[in-house]
Amino acid sequence: MDLLPSSPLGQRFCETFCYLWASLEGTTQPNIRAKWRTIRKYPLRPRTLWERYLDPSQLVGVRFGRATKYGMLDIDAGSAYLEKMGEITAALETIGIVRSIPVRSSASGGLHLYIPLPEAVATFSLACALRQCLEGQGLEIKPGQLEIFPNVKSYAKHWLGEFTEYNGHRLPLQSGTGAAILNGDLSPLGDDLSHFFALWDNAATQQDADEIGQALAIARNNHRKRPRRQNVNPVGQWRTDLENEINAGWSGPGQTNGLLKSIACYGHVFEALEGPALAQYVERIAVTRPGYLDHCSHQRDIEAKAKAWANAAQRYYWPLGTSPARSVATCNPNADRRADARQRIAIAAAELRLNAPATIRAWVDQLVELAKCSTQTLYRHLDLWHPEPPVTAQPAGDTAPPPPPSALFPWNAEGLTNSGVTGGPPLNEGCSLKNSPKIYLPKGGEGGPGGRGEISTGSYA
Repeated sequence: MDLLPSSPLGQRFCETFCYLWASLEGTTQPNIRAKWRTIRKYPLRPRTLWERYLDPSQLVGVRFGRATKYGMLDIDAGSAYLEKMGEITAALETIGIVRSIPVRSSASGGLHLYIPLPEAVATFSLACALRQCLEGQGLEIKPGQLEIFPNVKSYAKHWLGEFTEYNGHRLPLQSGTGAAILNGDLSPLGDDLSHFFALWDNAATQQDADEIGQALAIARNNHRKRPRRQNVNPVGQWRTDLENEINAGWSGPGQTNGLLKSIACYGHVFEALEGPALAQYVERIAVTRPGYLDHCSHQRDIEAKAKAWANAAQRYYWPLGTSPARSVATCNPNADRRADARQRIAIAAAELRLNAPATIRAWVDQLVELAKCSTQTLYRHLDLWHPEPPVTAQPAGDTAPPPPPSALFPWNAEGLTNSGVTGGPPLNEGCSLKNSPKIYLPKGGEGGPGGRGEISTGSYA
């Protein structure tokens, strides 16, 4: 057992704030917001905690273990909830908490409302009860406004060695911080720690232990039960999901294609836009979304990408209330994945044609990156991008010469002329028959100009 401080007040303090893993420490500087850091390598010992608490040059904070004998609400300075203390205490009374101790947390004017309990309770159950009782009275739990300690922390797979800590809070009434005990009118009564614990004991004895116990059991049970989704309109939910995704905009790089696809889908399905109007809509919405200037790497060619995604959306979706533009048979996940891959490859190929690479190897590498697919998937859909269409039987009497490669694909015609089976430079870099798997080579009978294949249709799930 860890040794307690020699003073009775120190002993009481360390017995009350007894979870010493992942403790917090911070420095005090006048008129500067405290900066906290977590001590993760070792737990504080009770005597060390008491010594640091008495040191006016540093701040100390603690977290919660599996069980706790108190809770606390944190209301920051400037929060609208400072004017709603009556509503907050009334909400707490609904779960048996009839006494609390208001404490000014620091000179900044924030408020900590301590909730002493008559006996130790499960920490997570208390977190659920506090959250549900406040939200049930229309009080929003929000950082910087109203926070609960302990918080309803995220779930961790403890059997895999995962563990999450509860949020930590500063300790009450540290010397030199401007903290003070407050009365019912929120006027200061001093910063004597002995007075604080006298109020603590009085509050703990007056709480309704039976009602608190019932409230904790109900709150924990409510948290376990996930709300059932009843009478959900799938089209309305789809629209809401698209709106949320579009309104969030960019949060990082590599999100342009996904966001443009959602905008084009929304514009065509729910705004009934098509053609140039849809392309203009996609561009206008995209450039006004959050994060566009910081994270979109296609700002120079956003107009071209908007047109490409507008065209793709019109092939795959249709305006709400109109006849389907494609077959909507039973759900086929493989067909959906194939259609999605073809859509991405077609869009990428259309984009690259604006500035075609000089070699097939470079063409393949860039297509894989833009379409977010593997090389194998790319070669399964040669009709969408390959510069040399598969050879097909010519009808009798059709003596028209085939179009030159430059007409099929805007590459350097000089590099494509007079190439052999394995191709001379630059084609032999990545398209040699010797190096290409047979299953990825063009098949006869369904040839067509590269990049002009229609996007395959599939069921929308």
